Amino acid sequence: MSQLSLPPRLHGDELTLGYGTHVVAEGLTVAIPDGKFTAIIGPNGCGKSTLLRTLSRLMKPTAGNVWLDGQEIHRFATKEVARRIGLLAQNASAPGDISVAELVARGRYPHQPMFTRWREEDQLAVTSAMRATNIQDLADQPVDTLSGGQRQRAWIAMVLAQETSIMLLDEPTTWLDISHQIDLLELLSDLNREKGYTLAAVLHDLNQACRYATHLIALRDGKIVAEGAPKEIVTPELIEAIYGLRCMIIEDPVAHTPLVVPLGKK
Repeated sequence: MSQLSLPPRLHGDELTLGYGTHVVAEGLTVAIPDGKFTAIIGPNGCGKSTLLRTLSRLMKPTAGNVWLDGQEIHRFATKEVARRIGLLAQNASAPGDISVAELVARGRYPHQPMFTRWREEDQLAVTSAMRATNIQDLADQPVDTLSGGQRQRAWIAMVLAQETSIMLLDEPTTWLDISHQIDLLELLSDLNREKGYTLAAVLHDLNQACRYATHLIALRDGKIVAEGAPKEIVTPELIEAIYGLRCMIIEDPVAHTPLVVPLGKK
């Protein structure tokens, strides 16, 4: 079999997703393209976060299978999944007395053999992650004393310290001001372009998704309405079909990517 015919490392086939009797998506087949920065977009309640949780094995589909590196993801031990996929979930919580450095260090757990002391490679990974997210000065501060934006950066640093080649991020820019949103998206873009990370993130800001992601998956009512590069799929018709929003699409004067300009009510 040629390399081109191999499926992506992470994909789901004929997934039925939901909570109890509430079905969010049915018969959903989705793939996270290797080596791309994928943004999952769509209105509230369309299944974006549920899909990400299912792909990360936090949730089990009612039907269908999620595949990771050619095997059903539920056949892997939890620690093995954590060596392959890093996840930033919504509303992550930590013990109140834990410090920022201790939280970030938890990202090293999947890589540490049993009964092994803290290693130099673990410290290097933690230091690098804290530097990348600009939280070195917060290392000794308790997590529960941080602002929302600081706390989000600490959790992202923990995922970076995990050093997985696949990262899933559920609304990673939540609680961040615009400056830190851009810093984070630039960081994710660099990880994708320069280090080859495969990324998938739920993003609400369409223009940020178009500027930084290389691949979009557009959801509506648990179904994929369109997917592909932003320049290829983002049209006024697509935005109206997904969000019910009239708009025009112009070229971003800086990034030369699609820029969504709302037209307001008719």
